[in-house]
Amino acid sequence: MAVDVSQVSAVIADTTRERLERFAKQHGVKKSHLIETAILHHLAALEELPADVVVPPALVLSREEGADLIRRIERPAPPTPALKALFDAD
Repeated sequence: MAVDVSQVSAVIADTTRERLERFAKQHGVKKSHLIETAILHHLAALEELPADVVVPPALVLSREEGADLIRRIERPAPPTPALKALFDAD
């Protein structure tokens, strides 16, 4: 049974292309197979999982959000009673 195929074109980062080529070579798989499998896995996850549990591969923050994040990391708030209880639970 023949499968219809199409060719697509996408612009990707050089580092992503290098990783793709390195993985394909190391594991002896064709890049097209690896790409199609990755797309199918990703689409299946997007279709099956609730949107709030899918974590994007990158977060985009404004300058202000980034500054706030750095401040929170450098000077974290003290733990809440609920957090303390969670860590104290056996």
